[in-house]
Order: sequence, then C-alpha cells, then structure tokens
Amino acid sequence: MKKIGFSLTWDLGSLERKVGNVLGDELYARSLVKAMKQVDPTLEVDVYAPNRQPAEKLDVMIYMNDNAPRSDWAVKSVLYLQNAYGEGADRKLAALRENGYDGYAFISRKLLDMHQAEGYSGIFLPFGVDTSTFYPRKPTSELAFDVAYVGNDVKGTERSEAYLEPAADFNFGLYGNWRILRARFRVWRNWGLPKYKRRFERLSRGKIPQEQVPILYSSSKINLNCTIQDCVDWDVITLRTLEVLACDGFLISDRVPSAEKLLGDFVVFTDGHDDLRGKIRRYISDDAGRVEKARAGGKYVRDHFSIQATAANLLNYLQEI
Repeated sequence: MKKIGFSLTWDLGSLERKVGNVLGDELYARSLVKAMKQVDPTLEVDVYAPNRQPAEKLDVMIYMNDNAPRSDWAVKSVLYLQNAYGEGADRKLAALRENGYDGYAFISRKLLDMHQAEGYSGIFLPFGVDTSTFYPRKPTSELAFDVAYVGNDVKGTERSEAYLEPAADFNFGLYGNWRILRARFRVWRNWGLPKYKRRFERLSRGKIPQEQVPILYSSSKINLNCTIQDCVDWDVITLRTLEVLACDGFLISDRVPSAEKLLGDFVVFTDGHDDLRGKIRRYISDDAGRVEKARAGGKYVRDHFSIQATAANLLNYLQEI
C-alpha cells in the first residue's frame, strides 16, 4: 500500500484560523503523515477533509472520525477510534461497525479486547508524540505560569470542577475557547451556569499559537491534564499527557489506570478539588523535585512513546488487512 489518506469530518485549517478551536484530530493526523513518510519515504500520504478531497482513488483511507467509508475514495478503509463519546465508545463502536470497515485501530486496549471478543479483528494503536515538535524548550517569562492548561470546555462540569477549577486560585495560564454563548435573554439563560464557566471565561487568554504550546509546557511550573470521562472508562493515556512530558513539563493529572502503571514515576496524580489545590501548593515551591521528575518523564516518553513507532505499527497493520 503506497497511497494512504487520513479522513477528517471537519475542514482543514484549524491551526491557521485566528478564531475557533484547534482540532486535535487535524494535528494528530498531520503528525502521523509526517511520521509515516519518515518510516517509508516512498509513501504518498496526506490528510483529507470536506474542503480537500482525494483527486484519485487511494489504497487505504483511515477514518479519524465516525464517518462511513467511501468506496470511491479508497480500495480499503480503516476506522481509527481515537475520539471520546458521550454515549460511550463501546456503543459508538457497535453502531460504526455496521459501516463495514476493513480494519480497526484503537487507542484503548480495553476496547480492542472487547472488540476482538465479539469476533472482530483490530490493532492497539495508542497515541504517539511528535518529538520533533514536543521537546524541551527554553523557558520564557511570558509563559512562566504557576499552572497552565490548554484546551476547550468539553470535559463536562464534574471533571472541570474537580481537575481544572482549583488552578484558578493560582497564577493560571488558561488557553482555549472558554467563551460562554450569549443568549438574547442572557441573565435568564445563563443564570444556572456552573461557576467554573463564568470564572474561566474571565481567565482565558484565548487561542495560543500552536508553535508556542511546547514553550508553555516547558515554561510553566505545573501543567494539568484532565481526561474526558469516556477515556477514563476505557483506560486511555491521552496525547496531552505525552506532549507535556516530552517537553520536560511537570504534570499533575487525574487518575487513569494505565497512566498510573506506566507513568507513575513521572506524573503526580490527583483526586481533584482540595487534593489538587494541595498538590499545586506543594510543587510550586519544590523546584528541585519538580525539575527532577519532569526531566525523567521527558526522557522516558521520548524513548518509549514516539509517533514514529506508532506510524510503523500502523503501516505493518495496513499490510495485513
């Protein structure tokens, strides 16, 4: 297979737009394209979307979102289930299998095991970090926050209040789209909003240029990871976790079993709320301990979670289907 594509639901260009969310699927697909070409320079690999469709039929199209495969786009189709779903990834997968993909890839080994137990084939393809982008950077005073987080309001009230809002008590570098949609009758419509939404709208510094994200991770004393519930349920190590660590960034994260098992020596895990406040206070003042843990974690992730290894595993699988 020499002509390979990654298909996205949304238009390409989220990185270049001054407003709107940066789409993680687009970032990750671009990183995979670059890594696959490094593994095999003879490949023709690209990212496709509604505003950029393939001009000729490919050997295989990898669907990054829950789209039905198109036979006019590629000979074979693979579903890469690397998103989280409110109804649960297992229910979403059951519906998506009706589309008849030729192959399946999962960021959750637990979900793959269930999939295989039901008589289907697939591959475990956890996130890999692009270490040509995410590596230790020279800290800058402009991004030297006590605590930092880059993301949008998609984790839900319970998890946001537990694992993000406590950071607002400190010098918090919050980036992303936290704007509250304004209704005509604002007071009535927004009266019942969770406190964190109003608080974060005031604190948010908006969209951060993607090239500054690794600098933020390297400059801030503490970075946060808050995992969406579906990824907790299916035991997924998030890409943010790996990207922060790859920059020698110090990370406090919510608990995910596989992350605690593999990264427990390098990440501080929290139960949220006051436990998170206490750990932020502790590590803000522990410069030596913070730096030692972060540097050890950075080396481990760069050695064991590179996107080149992910790309090589994916290419091997594509040869099998």
